[in-house]
Amino acid sequence: MKKIIIAGGVLFASTVSATPFEKPEDAIEYRQAAFTMIATNFGALAEMVKGRKDWDQQTFSQRAQFISQLSYMPEEAFKVDGTDKGQTKAKPAIWSDWEGFSAKLDKFQGDMANLAKVSLDGDERATKRAFGEAAKNCKSCHSDYKYR
Repeated sequence: MKKIIIAGGVLFASTVSATPFEKPEDAIEYRQAAFTMIATNFGALAEMVKGRKDWDQQTFSQRAQFISQLSYMPEEAFKVDGTDKGQTKAKPAIWSDWEGFSAKLDKFQGDMANLAKVSLDGDERATKRAFGEAAKNCKSCHSDYKYR
């Protein structure tokens, strides 16, 4: 039984690691969709942080959880050959400085995981601080790796 479970796990892991993209355009569309969902949720959080919408800790936390999960989605789509061309705002620096981009992406994922965690505690001030830290990293990555 143990061998079957291990074999199943290996098969599952190899299946998950294969990308679902047949063409570079599919990968570009996928990562743009993921970033759109991240931006939509992050924008809703920003509205609360800036006081433009009433503070709702439960909604904030839920959206922070969404963003944390979504933050992992775009990475595989940057690794597909040919996704540095076409209908994209991604700068060539992503691929010429993969180490730097990857470090910022890792920080983004960590910041979003932290924001999700902190938001669960219900401390509005701590949540807003975590949001501010996450927003700074978003802005720096956009400056270095995305055309406006």
